[in-house]
Amino acid sequence: MGECYLCNGTGKFKKTNDREKYDEVFDKYDSMGVYCMEDCRDKALDYTGYEIIKCPKCGGTGIE
Repeated sequence: MGECYLCNGTGKFKKTNDREKYDEVFDKYDSMGVYCMEDCRDKALDYTGYEIIKCPKCGGTGIE
């Protein structure tokens, strides 16, 4: 078994406070073609705000 892809093995997941706005901001940064997916995600999360929750994929274990 490997590490969970959703939380990168941390067991914690950043859940956006506004999914619709997050999608809009993510797409804006993605369309520029200069940022990787992780950077687009981080920028969109910083813009919309987020809460850290237990990873819904691995249940907080960090293992897939």
